[in-house]
Amino acid sequence: DAALLDLVVDCAAELLGHTDTADVDPDRDFLELGFDSLIGIELRRRLSEATGLQLPASIVYDSGSPSGLTAWLRTELGAQGGAAPQTGAAGGPAENDSMERLFLDGLAQGKLREAQRMLATVAALRPSFEVTAELEDLPWPVTLAEGPAPSRLVCVSAPTANGGVHQYATLSGHFRGKRDVTALPLIGFNTGEALPAHPEAAARIIAESALQAADGKPFVLLGHSSGGSLAYAAAGVLESTWGIRPTAVVLLDTLSIRHDSDEGVDYNGMMKFNFTAVDDSPVRLTNSRLSAMGRWMVLLNALDVHPTTAPVLEIKCTRALIEGVPAPDPERLHEPVVPDATVRPLDADHLSLIREDSGPAAGLVEEWLTALETTVTSDAASRQDTAVVG
Repeated sequence: DAALLDLVVDCAAELLGHTDTADVDPDRDFLELGFDSLIGIELRRRLSEATGLQLPASIVYDSGSPSGLTAWLRTELGAQGGAAPQTGAAGGPAENDSMERLFLDGLAQGKLREAQRMLATVAALRPSFEVTAELEDLPWPVTLAEGPAPSRLVCVSAPTANGGVHQYATLSGHFRGKRDVTALPLIGFNTGEALPAHPEAAARIIAESALQAADGKPFVLLGHSSGGSLAYAAAGVLESTWGIRPTAVVLLDTLSIRHDSDEGVDYNGMMKFNFTAVDDSPVRLTNSRLSAMGRWMVLLNALDVHPTTAPVLEIKCTRALIEGVPAPDPERLHEPVVPDATVRPLDADHLSLIREDSGPAAGLVEEWLTALETTVTSDAASRQDTAVVG
């Protein structure tokens, strides 16, 4: 056990750039330690070479922490003394008739509508909640970065089966030492979790989870793609229900708030493309994740969004997502999805925005937020001076 833990911690420390392995807490979540998808892939490769095991692509995030990964490795190595290792519990190929295989085959055969109906039907069989008071606890946020800036970023996960807090790992790395960044998982994507019964419950639980993640500090709600739609909806719930207004809302290439079919966006094509590299996904397409996506996508289309008066920044990508498809219309790039939002175009595509082009994206966000926070501080100081004189 000690040798395996040392192996995992040593590899993790080296990949994270630490000279002292004591900087890697073995019980801390890989995302909180600073892992992103590329570091996770390299850790998996090194451990495969060292142990001779064929590690599933999702093993880093499935195991959660260095201690969790050590326990998995110990079990698999022990299994080699008898039968061949069983990787199905933590990854490995899908069964021919599994929900994962049926869903992916449906996408490949152009049967997206049938695949969506399957997921929504399975979701209808799962437990659901009408109000958050029915839950034992809210989804806990994951800390991705820490820094002294006045407002912390609270990132809302996109409601896709391969989405989650890990999607913000690379982006958050650019805020380390500058600003607190936490990410909110959506409820229902883990085994045993209940699903929101209706759109109001969905928006409400994100709003309450965001307040928990803010921990009393000023906060900015941020979301990529449809995660931005949910972030904006949660901001409206916070303001209309409790009079709490976030410092701002940041939408990273959010194409719509409700994703209606008549908006001129090929959502079906984007969905298909999103799952083309499923073998490289850092998370498994489990029944829970797939059926949760089926429910959340239905709820997203039915959201009754209350506008927020918080400032909104929209970062829009200028590159086409899929080769052969025209790039976004330059004239529409400056048209905000949310009225009066600030729009910043970025030379990136829908996915590279939070991956290889996340540095420039983070730079735009930080520049805009710093200017906004400076203005807010100056206005507050001016009001205080006026009150003193009065």
